[in-house]
Amino acid sequence: MELHSGALTLIIGPSGSGKTTLLSLLGCIIYPSYGDVFIDGTRVSDYSEKAMSQVRLNKVGFVFQNFNLIAPLNALENVMMPLQLQGIPEKEARNRARKALEKVGMGDRLKHLSGKLSGGQQQRVAIARALVTNPQMLLCDEPTASLDIRSVSIVMKELKDLATQGKAIAVVTHDTRLLPFANRTIYVNDGRVSDHPFEGEDLLNN
Repeated sequence: MELHSGALTLIIGPSGSGKTTLLSLLGCIIYPSYGDVFIDGTRVSDYSEKAMSQVRLNKVGFVFQNFNLIAPLNALENVMMPLQLQGIPEKEARNRARKALEKVGMGDRLKHLSGKLSGGQQQRVAIARALVTNPQMLLCDEPTASLDIRSVSIVMKELKDLATQGKAIAVVTHDTRLLPFANRTIYVNDGRVSDHPFEGEDLLNN
């Protein structure tokens, strides 16, 4: 399978089907037991561990189901963190983090701690943090699992907009509410991947 720039790809299937494992392979968090993963034409297994860390930091953005925001930090500081890991000077990191938050409609919540934000707002901060390094690929693991229908719509429209701006977006989910937002849907079941639903597959089994 391939992920393409400019498209939002939905990876859908029941829990335990292999969705998160597939996402981890795409994001180079784990390596395949056989077969190959390529990023920009380069085989992942040819990278040194140091080079692979740079790929994950600079080319791949991750958005997690549970947000993974750091509680003692406010929204701006959370989004600044990956830039600081890259060695970006604080003033530039602050400006870029502010712009990333404004891009997802969180410009008025810069100083809010995560505990003071709703689930939808926390997820938008998490998206801003994933975007602030301008990665080519954004990988989202069940980003709407804990959100109400209004927040789902807001988050998915933002991800769709990012795809139209040239990002390669992959969203892992078992939530069929997300189907209308996808340019392409990939179905996963028992470690198998298909462009079509598997016969008898229960997409809502979670």
